[in-house]
Amino acid sequence: GKEIPGQASLVFDVVLLDLHNPKDGISIENQHVPESCERRSQTGDFLRYHYNGTLLDGTLFDSSYSRNRTYDTYVGKGYVIAGMDEGLLGVCTGEKRRIIIPPHLGYGEEGRGKIPGSAVLVFDIHVVDFHNPSDSVSITVNYKPSNCTVLSKKGDYLKYHYNASLLDGTLLDSTHSLGKTYNIVLGSGQVVVGMDMGLQDMCVGERRTVIIPPHLGYGEDGVEGEVPGSAVLVFDIELLELVSGLPEGYMFVWNGEVSPNLFEEIDQNHDGEVLLEEFSDYIQAQVDSGKGKLAPGFDFEKIVKNMFTNQDRDGNGKVTVEEFKLKDQEAKEEHDEL
Repeated sequence: GKEIPGQASLVFDVVLLDLHNPKDGISIENQHVPESCERRSQTGDFLRYHYNGTLLDGTLFDSSYSRNRTYDTYVGKGYVIAGMDEGLLGVCTGEKRRIIIPPHLGYGEEGRGKIPGSAVLVFDIHVVDFHNPSDSVSITVNYKPSNCTVLSKKGDYLKYHYNASLLDGTLLDSTHSLGKTYNIVLGSGQVVVGMDMGLQDMCVGERRTVIIPPHLGYGEDGVEGEVPGSAVLVFDIELLELVSGLPEGYMFVWNGEVSPNLFEEIDQNHDGEVLLEEFSDYIQAQVDSGKGKLAPGFDFEKIVKNMFTNQDRDGNGKVTVEEFKLKDQEAKEEHDEL
């Protein structure tokens, strides 16, 4: 032709970028496998992992580390390229592995963005955590006192210490560092659902580890600046104090017999109408004398106002003898009242 003369000897200087065979599958090189691996990932799990993506010659084309955020996806379901979908199966939390993906299991002949066509891809991944949407809370009892007869239940007021971390050990929060306990009414929605579940049937002095999947924790959004989205949470808990709650639906109960002249006792000025102040003073006196008990862990004024509102059926700010009823007289009404 015009550029190569006839009978010419040719010299080619070649740099081999990569090679593959259409029959190739992915190649996996384990770089670090944790000693403890209770479960390996399987189809349908949701993984959070970091990665560096390079070509075979070492050229970096993408990295989750540069975005300071894990890549989160379901595995085995076609949400990522076929080679990565396969390479993320069978991993442990905390595992590091290299996944080499031929182009027909990657981005094919066309490539994408910084990835040239027909390129072999190398992903160095670090699995942060994974869970399955069907997972429930996992509870491991680390210590249980010999005297463990009173167990926590819905409505109880609990005081406990905790350390909260991610599955990779990253510490998120600790009551120990704050120098005070965390106090809640169990089952009242004051903590995430998984923690409400993890604190059930626990006795004072008991220590346990509670692992909470994100759908029972802080979900896909997490807590900005505190908890990553879709994170599995680990709580190391020690229950320090338990105050028994009231039966479900009750905010106040009597410790003895109820006076047959209850309304007259509450109606301090005997005008046939009970105001909020009269009602509040009476309830406070019963609690102080030990004749009655309020649901623990709630604000006194809010409880009393709620009880009064339930009695004030016409909403005029006054309770008459016709409106006034005890809880057990409300067979089919679900109100928190006397």
